[in-house]
Amino acid sequence: MKNEMVHRWVFFILLGIFLLLNVFSIRYKTITFDERGHYRYGMQMWEGDPSRSTRYMDSKMPFAALNVLPRKIGQWLGLQSQSSEFPEKLSFHIRTGRYITILFSLLLAFYVYRWAKELYGPVAGLFSLFIYTFSPNIIAHSRLVTTDLYGVGMTTIAVYYFRRFVKSGGWKAAGASAVTLGVAQLAKYTSLYLYPIFGIILAARSCRKRPNVTVGSFLRFLLFFLVVSMLIINIGFLFHHSLTPLAAYEFKSDMFQLIQSRAGILRNIPLLVPYPYLNGMDWVKYNERTGASLSGGVYLLGNYNKAGDDFRGFPGYYIIGFIFKVPIGIQLLILLALANYVVNRKKFDFWQDEIFLLIPVLFFFIYFNFFYRCQIGLRHFLVVFPFLHVFCGSLCKEGVWSRFNKRGVLIALSIYVVLSVLSYFPHYIPYFNELVWDRKQASKILANADIAWGQGGWYLQQYLKRYPDAILRPEEPVAGRIIVDVNSLRRYHRERYEWLTKNFEPVDHVAYAYLVYQISVEDLARIKAEEAAALTGQK
Repeated sequence: MKNEMVHRWVFFILLGIFLLLNVFSIRYKTITFDERGHYRYGMQMWEGDPSRSTRYMDSKMPFAALNVLPRKIGQWLGLQSQSSEFPEKLSFHIRTGRYITILFSLLLAFYVYRWAKELYGPVAGLFSLFIYTFSPNIIAHSRLVTTDLYGVGMTTIAVYYFRRFVKSGGWKAAGASAVTLGVAQLAKYTSLYLYPIFGIILAARSCRKRPNVTVGSFLRFLLFFLVVSMLIINIGFLFHHSLTPLAAYEFKSDMFQLIQSRAGILRNIPLLVPYPYLNGMDWVKYNERTGASLSGGVYLLGNYNKAGDDFRGFPGYYIIGFIFKVPIGIQLLILLALANYVVNRKKFDFWQDEIFLLIPVLFFFIYFNFFYRCQIGLRHFLVVFPFLHVFCGSLCKEGVWSRFNKRGVLIALSIYVVLSVLSYFPHYIPYFNELVWDRKQASKILANADIAWGQGGWYLQQYLKRYPDAILRPEEPVAGRIIVDVNSLRRYHRERYEWLTKNFEPVDHVAYAYLVYQISVEDLARIKAEEAAALTGQK
């Protein structure tokens, strides 16, 4: 009884810490590049318009309506006009909407705890929750009006309930699994991959002849799953132009155009999905293949891949991102958990438990690193994090903990994680671990949404008040205190600023998103003389 009380207190303390880290770190963060589009689409959903033509970008989903709840509640309570001067107050509404994402992230925290507790015991549940609480990339995107955290959360929850269904069977468990699978499709298109992931898990378990629900028996539930999924997707998109035949779509991506051209007589059969759902999926695929939504291309380790017909991305992009942007302590805990699992594998039941963690991680690891091209930040790879957090709880499994006998190591690594994460407070989008000791050098490794996503505007204003003579984004080489945002240096205007990046190192930063250079008159004269000499030599 005493232990249960202690566990309950620790549970709520960790949730409280996570909440405080989110709330206080978002206080001065300006609106990021994607939040306006997501919020506007949430408004469209409340107005009964999920149409694709005004969805602003490819990845907007019905879950965005949740972030509009504070504004709608204010209207219902008469605290603001129904008209609400929306364009003028957009920034305020987005800031209040961010708290809904935070609440949803707390729900995901609960499921991480619950899953680890069911697998490995109460202490393991708290340990996994601790890792989630101090995961800087989770914190960074728990505070934003985007689909990233919603997609991560619903993917995790859907796999959790699928595991319960596969282990126990029955219509009740099937209902919970089918509903969460369907709801996940309204959060982010990444959740579409849950269907093959579930199939792979069933096939793997079937080969071992271990599951309570085999592939054959699962087929009896297949129709139920499909009906529930289609119903939820249609409800989520308000049945907008459902039953539109394939022939009526105007696809952009090569993949969907190919499907449409080879469908034959099937082109005229009404589809059971809403028009904006499939149309949005086409836009996602088109932008991902061509990089059309990446005005600045993709940057990695000094290399730049420009969007266009030959756009390819970088194989292994998310491996590099994981190595540099996940706390070293958490990476070591994952490795220790893997080693501990191998040594004590007889004390675990892989085909009943860990397969539901491993298959999603492997699937998304392979897909994002070797097939996905739209590599604009580790945020897309966040979907594997909760599964890894749960798996780390295996270090504390009852009956294995004492044999592992490394409590001091776990405590030391945990303290290291806390210190590393708190050292970046309140800036978690640009978090890099200690492999990048000089934090001003992080943009030499990654840029994009891994460092600067528009969140540092307030800090830039404060810096310019402190240094009013500073020159922001100069059009040409000049002397003085120069401030340039990371993405202008590495992506948007990289050629314009080669004179900076090739000849000088930053002396300061602004919220890690802007780099500050101090250029003397003599330095500028030297650069111009070298450029003139180079031109003369070429002639």
